[in-house]
Amino acid sequence: MFWLVLIPFLLMSALLTTVVLLQEPKQSGLGDGLSGGGGGGVDFGTRGGTAGGLQRVTIYLGIAWASFALLLQLVPR
Repeated sequence: MFWLVLIPFLLMSALLTTVVLLQEPKQSGLGDGLSGGGGGGVDFGTRGGTAGGLQRVTIYLGIAWASFALLLQLVPR
């Protein structure tokens, strides 16, 4: 039973890592935040292209990953 939970957990870990790395950053980092940044929030709130889909997939995968992590603690080895 343990292996039936561990294998999907490991696959989700790899997939979640890949999806997170595919996302574009929303800001230029700490330096941009401290200096005031130049964007002015022109695209604030927009989710054009694949950004919205990747964000949703990340949320769902994160919830599934956390559920499997908790389940791994409950399943006897």
